[in-house]
Amino acid sequence: MGIRKKRYYFSTSTLSFIEVKGSKGIKILRGLITFLVINSVAFIFLLVLYSFIDSPEVSLQKLRAKKYYTKYGYLANKVDSLTGSLKSTHYVNDQIYRNILEMDSIPYSVRSAGTGGYDPYASPMKSYSSQFYSNLMKKIENLKKQISIQDESYEEILHASLEKNVRLSHYPGIPPVKIDNQVWISSYFGTRKDPFTLFHKVHLGVDFCGSKNTEIYVTADGIVTLVKQSRKGYGNEIVVDHGFDHCTRYAHLNSILVQEGQKVERGQLIGLMGNTGRSTGTHLHYEVWFQKQSIDPMLFFADDLTPEEFEQLAKKD
Repeated sequence: MGIRKKRYYFSTSTLSFIEVKGSKGIKILRGLITFLVINSVAFIFLLVLYSFIDSPEVSLQKLRAKKYYTKYGYLANKVDSLTGSLKSTHYVNDQIYRNILEMDSIPYSVRSAGTGGYDPYASPMKSYSSQFYSNLMKKIENLKKQISIQDESYEEILHASLEKNVRLSHYPGIPPVKIDNQVWISSYFGTRKDPFTLFHKVHLGVDFCGSKNTEIYVTADGIVTLVKQSRKGYGNEIVVDHGFDHCTRYAHLNSILVQEGQKVERGQLIGLMGNTGRSTGTHLHYEVWFQKQSIDPMLFFADDLTPEEFEQLAKKD
């Protein structure tokens, strides 16, 4: 500690230097100033020190915040990954199924399930962490909505496919006879010369020639609506209503193996080939009707045959 210097003043009355002695108040004031200066310096020093070195509590809070940010970041990446998978896989498959089933596409504006307006996750404190949390939760909510929309779409596709499967089972899409060397087509759909009158007349079906009692199969699921045993016209015939505006006729049979009102399934044996009614030889006259209009049967099952089967079936006698 330094020695305080003494102060003097010159007295004109004594013609000598007299020592200046401070009052008690001055001394107290000087001590107070010294105290304030020392504490101020100490405060500034500590302030500077704490700005660079965190307290244990602050360090712990920062560590926790870092862990939360890491978890939030992982969740955000996971949500983005799931959203990408939804778009790259499920959206693509969904569209393929819809194309096959001839269904309308889902607009992207509906699929994206955009959100807007009030944000329930917004915080009054516009901090980085609160904004990060709000964005993450909005992503999650949007993904949930998109998944819900996709679930509903798959449910719709399932119902459509089941209905399509039913329709296909009632679609006369196979030949009424087995394709082998003993069966061929002798007369096609369209205008032809009538074998009895020799005049040109519209032939409403396709004639399959084969040996007597060749097995005849129903070409789609349905209900037998007509069983007629006659020696005129179509002879012994069967008519099957397949629903969805389709029906088929099987004529000139030698034997009928079903009854009216009976349910039948595609490929079921229903009769045997014959030569009954207005016929010049053993054969099956087969017709397909759609919305009460006769349709060329070849249009229904030709695509299901191999080239070899079609060539064998279409050979001339």
